[in-house]
Amino acid sequence: MKAKKERIFYYDALRAFAIIAVIICHVDHFFGPLTSTTQVVAQMAFHDIGRIGVPIFLMISGALLLNREYPDLGQFLKKRFARIIYPFIFWIILILGQLYYYGYNTGFMWKVFIGEPSITWYFWVLIGIYLFLPVLNSFVKEYGEKGLEYFLAIWFIIMILKTFDSYPLWSYFDLSYFAGYVGYPVLGYYLANKKFKMSDAKVCLLGFVTLLVSFSVFVYLNYQSSNMISLIYQNVPIVFMGTGLFLFVQYLDKLNRFDSIKNNFIGKIILSLSLYSYGMYFSHVLVVKFLSYHNPQTHMMFPVMFVVIIFLSWLMPYVLSKIPYIKIFSGA
Repeated sequence: MKAKKERIFYYDALRAFAIIAVIICHVDHFFGPLTSTTQVVAQMAFHDIGRIGVPIFLMISGALLLNREYPDLGQFLKKRFARIIYPFIFWIILILGQLYYYGYNTGFMWKVFIGEPSITWYFWVLIGIYLFLPVLNSFVKEYGEKGLEYFLAIWFIIMILKTFDSYPLWSYFDLSYFAGYVGYPVLGYYLANKKFKMSDAKVCLLGFVTLLVSFSVFVYLNYQSSNMISLIYQNVPIVFMGTGLFLFVQYLDKLNRFDSIKNNFIGKIILSLSLYSYGMYFSHVLVVKFLSYHNPQTHMMFPVMFVVIIFLSWLMPYVLSKIPYIKIFSGA
């Protein structure tokens, strides 16, 4: 009998935070009317917290899937694609059905399917990353830490160029193999395995400070309507936000700061959010769209609406995962 693989708690904690962050990005319209600068900044800061969700998801994928033995390429692709394609098909049918019910035209629904005005773009990003992952995996196994640093150095330069809207510098200077979202899985694996020459407490503090400073910069640039952050997931502040949060949570775990909650009610909530996060990524679209027609338009009700959205978004894939023959579609 194959032994059950032990879960790594800080991955679950990061994944739980990431799905809440993604939902945050899509619920700020429940704030109600913004009538002061303070309210505008508060709403913007709350929204910008959510931008860290997608990078964290991708970083966890890299940490878990890189530098592994994949003797059968076909089986690897089949397993990875089955985990994301079946739930996508199920949830996209429900999402498009809901839009049809509310009277949206087929042109808009097609754009939702391909991810232009909706969160389904993340599915297509995952498809591209999974196709390229075996190549990255061989690279990591062959060149190790030095190869990772080489890749990340070029990727970070590209993020700088994209931040200032200067990529490509000229048409024949092609760095596209290092560009885009593919750097986040590499960064996640690198941070998960890097041995720092400082104490765990100092790395934890460094992660927190990095997160705080980069988040402040991101909110400031967003408030100033700077075109420096037009690519919301491919810019320097977001890279540092992801790095800071990943290190902070990882080293909190190393310092045993989570031991008191791992086996209690809070720990169970974190684990459950982590387990159903992919299904929640899709189900929250249905919940948010439905509740948007019942928006109380008041700041006082926003916390209640937010909790209700998270709960219902979790409940849907949870219930589906308990139904025989349906679990494969739940995203659990």
